[in-house]
Amino acid sequence: MLKPAQLYKEQLSAALIKTWYDPRYQFYNADEYCGVPDFQNNNERYWQFVSVDNDDNLLGYISFCADRKTMTANWWGALSFHIGDIRFIRDLFDMVHDVFYKYGFERISWICVADNPAVNGYWKFIKRHGGRECGYYRQNTRLMDGKLHDEVCFEILKSEFSAKQRFFVEKDGESDG
Repeated sequence: MLKPAQLYKEQLSAALIKTWYDPRYQFYNADEYCGVPDFQNNNERYWQFVSVDNDDNLLGYISFCADRKTMTANWWGALSFHIGDIRFIRDLFDMVHDVFYKYGFERISWICVADNPAVNGYWKFIKRHGGRECGYYRQNTRLMDGKLHDEVCFEILKSEFSAKQRFFVEKDGESDG
């Protein structure tokens, strides 16, 4: 379930700091240097959420910038603290859905390091739900491995988004992710 990140500042800051030196998270940090986000006291520009389980344990962090002039939610960040946890994936899908249908945005866009294992999920997502790859930037970011990596830019317009079929299928309490 999604909740405002501001309510979990200390817990979230500690979880993010634990990712700084873990190579599995270098694609989220997408830089040689890491930091804890500035937790805004409003949602004018930055929207920040945590994904939590029923016991209020952190599953992940989702954030984006709101451009109200173009009604675009861009510069998305999605970080699962339990890689592959379907509950976090559900919350991420719900956030995309809410951005369009609850909050009235017209477009979402995000960039992903091309070597990130999650990029395959993003290609599947835009194929299933609308959207497109709209850019490919060669040698555009340096990760903790010291190498330059390519990045892929994705976007989905509200008019293209198909929310009829979730990203996963639930069967008897299980999902096929």
